[in-house]
Amino acid sequence: MFTVKSGICQVGAGLKLRSEMARTQFVRSRWALAVLALTVCFQMSAAMNCSDAATLCSSDVSSYSPQHFIFVHGMGGGAWFWYEIQTLMEHFNQSATAVDLTSHGINKAIADNVITVAEYTQPLIDAINNVSGKVILVGHSLGGGSIAYASELCPNKVAKAIYLSSCMPTYNQSMFSAFPANTFPNLLNAGYVTFNYRNGPSNPSSASLNKAKLNEFYMSGTPTRYVNLGREVMTDTPFTPGTETLPLTPAKYGTVRRFYIRTGKDKGVPPSDQDEIIANNPPEKLFCMPNGDHTVFFSAPIELFKNLLCISSL
Repeated sequence: MFTVKSGICQVGAGLKLRSEMARTQFVRSRWALAVLALTVCFQMSAAMNCSDAATLCSSDVSSYSPQHFIFVHGMGGGAWFWYEIQTLMEHFNQSATAVDLTSHGINKAIADNVITVAEYTQPLIDAINNVSGKVILVGHSLGGGSIAYASELCPNKVAKAIYLSSCMPTYNQSMFSAFPANTFPNLLNAGYVTFNYRNGPSNPSSASLNKAKLNEFYMSGTPTRYVNLGREVMTDTPFTPGTETLPLTPAKYGTVRRFYIRTGKDKGVPPSDQDEIIANNPPEKLFCMPNGDHTVFFSAPIELFKNLLCISSL
């Protein structure tokens, strides 16, 4: 039988249940908002906590002590990526070497046949060993994986490693997995990158950049003359080395000083992706080029040159 007392108890229980549900939903909402706020705050701080070369270092580019820089290209590139920077370096009494990784540039290997990281990066290791003193490595885009591997193999030869809008691997990562999970799917879905299956249908053997669309993503802010050059000389990139876990250790790779240069208008590795890379493996210092596209060595060579010199002096 329903009584006034039991009815009141049932109504009270219902109100209590609704109150608890509302409290739980409110707590969850607060946690969601807190996580969102932390994410936004980190992204803002990644962009705001940039070291300023203009205030941190000398503006007299002729005053810097001579160093030997070794430059490493990213996907599709070659030593030719760096000829503007090399010219500036040599003019101001710095030494510069730019390498063609195996199958890139004038290296005659076939990208589909390059299987291991060791094979892929051998030209870089040879370049390091050909210099008598210490070197500063600069890796662009996928080239960040190559300079990380070289830092592990030659920690006593590498004075600094500079990552330019690139992956910056940590332990138990490959070159590809050192990028955020959405970086390559976004490029594939947009038709900017395609995989080639020249050694069979199971796994990709190489990757190609869409040369017709370089101005839309890879060289989005770069003068047309360089875009046209890229359309003529870009090469395929071996796929399998990018999937190999890099053998990085705290005792070797972990001892090399790392710096990052963030490019703010990059459509190849967007700023949000770079922020995630930086958060996962924070460098010693972060430098920013707010208006930089993915190929700042063509679109803003003097600004990049000044940042590199500044880092060399730290």
